[in-house]
Amino acid sequence: MRCPYCNADEDSVVDSRPAAGGAAVRRRRACRACGQRFSTVERVEHSALTVRKRNGGTEPFDRVKLRSGVDKATANLAVPPEAVARAVAGIEARVRGLGRTEVSSAAVGAEVLATLRALDPVAYVRYASVHKGFTSPQDFARELAALEADPPAGG
Repeated sequence: MRCPYCNADEDSVVDSRPAAGGAAVRRRRACRACGQRFSTVERVEHSALTVRKRNGGTEPFDRVKLRSGVDKATANLAVPPEAVARAVAGIEARVRGLGRTEVSSAAVGAEVLATLRALDPVAYVRYASVHKGFTSPQDFARELAALEADPPAGG
């Protein structure tokens, strides 16, 4: 690690501790050349993940876009922001856990639906209406009937 003060390439780690809920490590370093101290943060570098769209095109997996979709589904509902953040992190972990460099948008959508189904039934129906392309009130009625026939655990 290069010292930000003198650009020397020799330092020692003085202290290490978890950061960002265990997703990173914060290291306190001391430069052996000039004696200045500085901090670094280490994170896991995820391999590139692309999403295959329905139209055949691809785009990079975007956690911000995933969060936006979940935020829209849970808007004005009694779902705490921490629960939304955990849901998004869980969806991303499961999608990355598939061990592929490319996943279909249908697979990502299915993970979102499964998560929202357990989180909030209204959010689930909102997301399902877009993901499944509802075009009539009967589509909503079918989805609600399926939800009532097999309610999520705890609901």
